[in-house]
Amino acid sequence: MENLTSQPGDISGLGPDISFVIAAYNAADTIEAAIQSALDQQGVTLEVIVVDDRSSDETIQLVEAIAATDPRVRLLALEQNLGPGGARNAGIETAAGRWIAVLDSDDVIRSERAACMMCRAEAANATIAVDNLDVAYMDGRQMETMFPEEFLEERPVLTLEDFISSNILFRSTFNFGYMKPMFRRDFLNNEGLRFREDIRIGEDYILLASALAAGGLCVIEPKPGYVYNIREGSISRVLEIHHVEG
Repeated sequence: MENLTSQPGDISGLGPDISFVIAAYNAADTIEAAIQSALDQQGVTLEVIVVDDRSSDETIQLVEAIAATDPRVRLLALEQNLGPGGARNAGIETAAGRWIAVLDSDDVIRSERAACMMCRAEAANATIAVDNLDVAYMDGRQMETMFPEEFLEERPVLTLEDFISSNILFRSTFNFGYMKPMFRRDFLNNEGLRFREDIRIGEDYILLASALAAGGLCVIEPKPGYVYNIREGSISRVLEIHHVEG
């Protein structure tokens, strides 16, 4: 099922602070930037697990080239296409970090993001952390921050009620469902939480809602650390009828 081109970069035997899981499908144009942004995280130990979901472009070769020079990068090449949920689950199963952070293959994160979120979460003894996002439009429009920082500063904790109420379908352009959480790995495992594999859109929303419903304490970092790139054709921006039905 898998092809691990290198072993985890942590040599202490205790595992890294964070495992970044990147599901990639025909992501040759963006995968290098996504991986590099994870590798550039400051103040944490880390590994990057790229799960190739049967790409037909040069994604695997590009990841292999990075892994050959940086032992923190691992390639997991799937034998069949599982979709975003299944690919991410495969990465979670092999992760060694205390925290697991999902990074989309066409997005990037800022270098201080992981340390800020981890420190805030561990200070509150939380099992989940989310943060603000910057939205980058590939059509030339100016980048915008998704939520005003002062709005999030008034909400240090994300509750299930607030999460669901902000995510009524089509109610607003942006809502809490766009947030990209970091999870404590032991919390996910103890609660048996994984991404839904039978749907191709909304699987990340369902996982975070399920984690909150299971009693996970989720803190909010008001500063934007995740850069969400909106490209034409992104599955998260183009709703086809079979995705909605799923």
